[in-house]
Amino acid sequence: MTKGSRLPRSILLVLLALAVLSGVSLAAGDLFDDDYSDCPVGTRLRDGQISDLTVARASDDADEVNVAWTATDPAHWGLGPNAFNASLVVLLDDNDGDPLSKTLSLGSRKTTFDSVKTGKEVTVQMAIVVDTADGDYVISDILETSINQSLTEPSFGGKWYQLVEGTPGSDSVTNDVDPDQAGHQYDTEQIAGGLMYYIGYNENFANYRKGTAQYTHKPSTPRLRIGLAHSDKETGSEREDVDFDAYIIRIVDEDGDVVNEGDDVATIESDYGLGTNGKDDDQRQTLNKLFVYDLEYPNYPTFSSKGTIIRNADGSSLNYATDFVFVAGTHEDSGVVLTNVRIVDGSKTAQVAHLLPESILSRESKGMVSVSIVKVGTTGDGQYEYRDPGQVFANPPDEHRDFPIDTLNSDETYTITAWAVNEDGEVISPVTTLNLRPLDRTVSLADTNGFQDYLNTAAVKTGTLIVTDFTILK
Repeated sequence: MTKGSRLPRSILLVLLALAVLSGVSLAAGDLFDDDYSDCPVGTRLRDGQISDLTVARASDDADEVNVAWTATDPAHWGLGPNAFNASLVVLLDDNDGDPLSKTLSLGSRKTTFDSVKTGKEVTVQMAIVVDTADGDYVISDILETSINQSLTEPSFGGKWYQLVEGTPGSDSVTNDVDPDQAGHQYDTEQIAGGLMYYIGYNENFANYRKGTAQYTHKPSTPRLRIGLAHSDKETGSEREDVDFDAYIIRIVDEDGDVVNEGDDVATIESDYGLGTNGKDDDQRQTLNKLFVYDLEYPNYPTFSSKGTIIRNADGSSLNYATDFVFVAGTHEDSGVVLTNVRIVDGSKTAQVAHLLPESILSRESKGMVSVSIVKVGTTGDGQYEYRDPGQVFANPPDEHRDFPIDTLNSDETYTITAWAVNEDGEVISPVTTLNLRPLDRTVSLADTNGFQDYLNTAAVKTGTLIVTDFTILK
């Protein structure tokens, strides 16, 4: 056969019914169009020479698809002299109007297609074809299978949001968007720029963990937690349609070796529970969020359209206001992007919106000083009002996986990949990748630098903490 890697496809033709000596009818396939003809006379194979055609998205490369099948020994197929001109033809259609083609030897059992469209349903057909002077003839039944690849890749992070004022400029509590629905449906606005990365320790994805200090944390056994968020381009019903089961996480070290604890492990659905709507409520009906802990009312941060923190010209923080207008000379753009990890993108470095380790060890009354210390709960700083406008939060991940606390070594770069699988373990989404480098340091606690967070409101003043600077390499 003399065919390119892509087949011209004009009009899809249904294959003509084939009258064959064996009495087995040819399965019509819409990928085998007029580039291939039905067997006119002579050799006609019964079904069973090739079978069990399977197709799966490759887990290492987002645009690769692996195709495999079983077959009997070609020497027993009875092809006679046609064996010298026979081959296996595999066609893949990713719904772009131009199917991919592979021409393989009869003894082949698998092949890989690259440059396959992601987020699509992929259909594969294959058959035994003989190349003659008069054309290419299909001489076997056509096998067909497909896999729904319609999910998009998950995300290692989620957007930040801020509660807006009920009446702009009044510091009134945030309105309920839907007061008839159980729980407060808070009125929020998305903060441009930055991400809350679901990489860190315990349920709040903190960048600190135990050294010798004794303090309360969740879960009760300290864990490294990696979370993933569903794409906002897909719905729950779409995940149900493709039998979504879990995301698979793989962690590879800088030598290219898969970390034992991160060898293709499945996630579980995240459940951060319900909280109350206010201080005096005794019902728990509001989904918990990841709120920045210990921001002082009313000096919640004000953000630019790029997601960077705005301050007064003297460096002090601002009172949050929905109707804030930037005034040159009065305000300054700090350049600090709202993110809980440092991001290195080529020559550009985006620092985290807090200082380490100092922000862990001191509680300041102004500015974004402790974004890494995220409160898992509903709204309100516990000191003034629930639903205070200006509070900053991110949604918890949709799925997560906990790992041993020592999974990642300090000052080593890791590649973390994730993809979705269905109930049969088939890959049903493109692969997403994160390059991460943690750097640990030990901080000693004392009376003058006690440690507090959302679970430890009384300062812990003895022992050590291990503080990790997480850097995302783009």
